[in-house]
Amino acid sequence: MRVHLQSHSHVSLHRLFLAFPLTVAPTQGRSVIRRRGHERLLVPGQEVTIEPFEAIDMYLDGSGAQPSACTFEIRRGMPGAPQDGLHHRISRRVFLQPQYAWSAGFIAERLGMPAAQLRRLLFSQGTALTDLCRTQRLMRLLFEAMTGDVAMADLKRFVGWPPAGDVESAFYDRFGVSLQMARRLASRPARELRRSIA
Repeated sequence: MRVHLQSHSHVSLHRLFLAFPLTVAPTQGRSVIRRRGHERLLVPGQEVTIEPFEAIDMYLDGSGAQPSACTFEIRRGMPGAPQDGLHHRISRRVFLQPQYAWSAGFIAERLGMPAAQLRRLLFSQGTALTDLCRTQRLMRLLFEAMTGDVAMADLKRFVGWPPAGDVESAFYDRFGVSLQMARRLASRPARELRRSIA
């Protein structure tokens, strides 16, 4: 999945946490990536690959005279490494198929184990299933909003968000921008690019 972002003002995207490698390639203006507590200025022509499950913040520092632009590309790489935890494998599946009812019972049945055992395993790896599903649904929602392939009115259903849930608030709390702003960040060419994931 590839999207091209462009901003004529300062925009920050917070707490990106993807289950697949993410390549960030600035194409114009000033972009800054923050990871592991350090900020790095990215220059056009340079590519940075973020490993799966590494949290980053992205800053586009554009202006009316000089917009900031970059390309995000999620690459569906090799299957998970043997040392990947159960939560990594589940995160990838939730990102790819967010519309499913990802409950402990649903997942445990497919793994051939009791739901209580699944919960214990996830807890021992420092995560809760509800947090894992929420995070990856929001990640998918961000990219779907930016590609423009799914109508705004259908995004909530597309990512399996609970009908009574306030997806707009959850999105803003996670990323620091509204769904509408995320959609506006995507420039026209992004909507013509073909998806390579999902």
